[in-house]
Amino acid sequence: MVQTVDSTSGKETTAHERIFTIKPTARVKRLREAFFDIKPRLSIDRARIEARVMKETEGEPMITRRSKVFAAALREMPIDIYPDELIVGLTGAGRLCNNVIPGAYEFVKERRINISQHSERAIPLGLSDDDMRELEEELIPYWKQQGRTGRVAYWHYGHNIHDMKKVVRKGFLGIKQEAEERLAGLDLTEPEDIKKVPFLEGVVMVIEAATEFGLRYAARAREIANREEDATRKAELLKIAGICDRVPANPARTFYEALQSYHFAWLMLTLELYTNIAFALGRMDQYLYPYYEQDIREGRITKEEVQELLDCYILKLNTVGSGTQSNSGSIGVGGVKTDGNDATNDLSYMFIEAIMHTRLADPWFAVHIHSKSPDEFLIKTAELTSLGSGHPQYLNSDVMVAQALARGNMGGPMVTLEDARSSSNVGCLELVIPGKDSGYLYVTGHNLASALELALNNGVRRSDGERIGDETGDPRQFTSFEEVQEAFRQQVVRMRKDTQVSSIAFERQLVELYPMVYESALIEGCIEKGLCREEGGAHYNFNTGGTEVGSSDAADSLAAIKKLVFDEKKITMAQLCDALNADFKGYDDIRRMCLESPKFGNDDDYVDEQKTWVIHQWASEFIKLKNLRGGHGSPGGSSMAAYIPGGKIVGALPSGRFAGEPLAPAGSPCIGKDVNGVTAVLKSMGKVDGVEVHAGLSMTSRIDTEVFKSRDGIKRMADLLRVFVDQKIFHLQLNVVSSDVLKTAQKEPEKYRDLMVKVAGYNAYFTQLSKELQDSIIARTEHGL
Repeated sequence: MVQTVDSTSGKETTAHERIFTIKPTARVKRLREAFFDIKPRLSIDRARIEARVMKETEGEPMITRRSKVFAAALREMPIDIYPDELIVGLTGAGRLCNNVIPGAYEFVKERRINISQHSERAIPLGLSDDDMRELEEELIPYWKQQGRTGRVAYWHYGHNIHDMKKVVRKGFLGIKQEAEERLAGLDLTEPEDIKKVPFLEGVVMVIEAATEFGLRYAARAREIANREEDATRKAELLKIAGICDRVPANPARTFYEALQSYHFAWLMLTLELYTNIAFALGRMDQYLYPYYEQDIREGRITKEEVQELLDCYILKLNTVGSGTQSNSGSIGVGGVKTDGNDATNDLSYMFIEAIMHTRLADPWFAVHIHSKSPDEFLIKTAELTSLGSGHPQYLNSDVMVAQALARGNMGGPMVTLEDARSSSNVGCLELVIPGKDSGYLYVTGHNLASALELALNNGVRRSDGERIGDETGDPRQFTSFEEVQEAFRQQVVRMRKDTQVSSIAFERQLVELYPMVYESALIEGCIEKGLCREEGGAHYNFNTGGTEVGSSDAADSLAAIKKLVFDEKKITMAQLCDALNADFKGYDDIRRMCLESPKFGNDDDYVDEQKTWVIHQWASEFIKLKNLRGGHGSPGGSSMAAYIPGGKIVGALPSGRFAGEPLAPAGSPCIGKDVNGVTAVLKSMGKVDGVEVHAGLSMTSRIDTEVFKSRDGIKRMADLLRVFVDQKIFHLQLNVVSSDVLKTAQKEPEKYRDLMVKVAGYNAYFTQLSKELQDSIIARTEHGL
């Protein structure tokens, strides 16, 4: 439900107010309330520009065509500034406006589109009759004729953090000069240097347009200021104009300029790539701190003014894209410095405060903690958790550093210790080296519950009888548990081989059809090498990314087989296979025994060793993937909501699960099976090698809201975070919303518009999720502390 913090009305203070260090201003309250009254819609402006420029440039190199498209978009896309805003800039024709993706044209048939992933709700496209006619009669036919060229943008995943420090420090004019000097230094008698010309010319082209983007907003701010009657707002608009005159073209001089420049630089990444899949913002408390410290020291700004700017910035992020679930990627705070010491600073706390003030889906807010994190920082993050807003997710910096170093040991340039310590998360939780990485390019998701089903059915999927796996033998003839494990391992190998074929084809299409020139300009190595990111221009090129779902289902099932068939000999493999084929109908006793077998998440070594083994088999196999850039596979365990559809295609399992039921969310225990408390869950997770899963294994749990009704609950939450760090677990996210509230929200969604939950790696507004996904969240175990 929408709530407004009001410290001036004389009303009793809320739980939110009691933990604020600096209270939200009236402006921030107004902007937050206004957010929920904005209607999401679509625009064809970006698609129209792209179609026109692509037609005009036929026959030119694709990298040149893409550069011209992006430059035109920066110069021609509609812009505006809205009441109360202090940070400006959008990618669409308005707030909560998504740009139509040229290759994803099927949705227009019904003139409605789902407003969020796995949602049952849909909204009108918000297009005028003229725009709809142009889309259906001109744009869609053109893009259909382009085949792969028209569709590849839809599948071009972002998942990266770029060199924003460079933009803020040098300005785009400095980056343009760098590209021009590199271009001038080419030896055009050398064939390899000639190949670099289109990319470097493209960089100059797009960076030149990027410098003009801020100037457009400066002009718009002055235009609005000229007719503004309120003197205070007029002064604000003129200040915005002056800042946009300066950045992002030139180096930032103040905290306000640095924050606005940062926003512009990130915003343009999302404009270059329609889908904006997790272009993260990185550890902003570290990047912006020098500007903050200097301004505070020299008296140019107060902490209260900084807090309001950060609040306004977070609110602005929520208006980019549809605003229906998190669109902007991640901000991380805390962590370690490059020298290994704790990196917490004033901005770390102030970003947490901004998330408390706004309590919206964006950004995917991550707190990096480690063995040296100060107690007061853990208390502050625990206070944020207690609000039940879905924020934050916790990342273990000690594990993250080890993951980064391990990736370097797999091939390619070694990761320096300094770079490993500066690493941060993108998307749900995946690791990249900011400003130096090619990014985490998702190519697949491996259903490990399906792998077990295939191992127990000789490679055949039960739901449709199709053979999609290897023939690993008749399981009825297996005489040892090791044979079961070997059949599972072979199915995982088959998954990896299938992925290798598809991932190479996918990456080749990105090189040929959708090179990202602007993004590449913000990655170390690309300008130096004269290559875009897709061609291997980045300094680090490790990642062919992918995730898993169902590892806990596989582990629970293997434990049941080991216990019931081979250790205790209560049933035979033939009896188990018959029960699975029948979805346990007529086999109630066998299902009861399966359900009573040990389950992962309860600190039981018998099943936990199976989880460890399953993850090792999958991760060690996934790492063998090779990409076109000389890198390797980087396994990650964030399934998002795939545990719902992933479960629909998997038949009954030896864990006692019926066919079609949801699987375990990412690396977490199976839903409702963790019954010994959250500490037991952490101890089970701690037995899994978190470093081997280079991109992180996601863990989601629920904490009973009663825990936080006393101050002691905050302290116990902070203590739990110490356990999390000590167990060397990479990731933890918590839902702190009672089942009663969630069930009421299902019945009265209009009263709970801002109710957020963690799904499996991302935030979402609960009332916008499908009923099936909502029910799966309610079914998760609520733990005390």
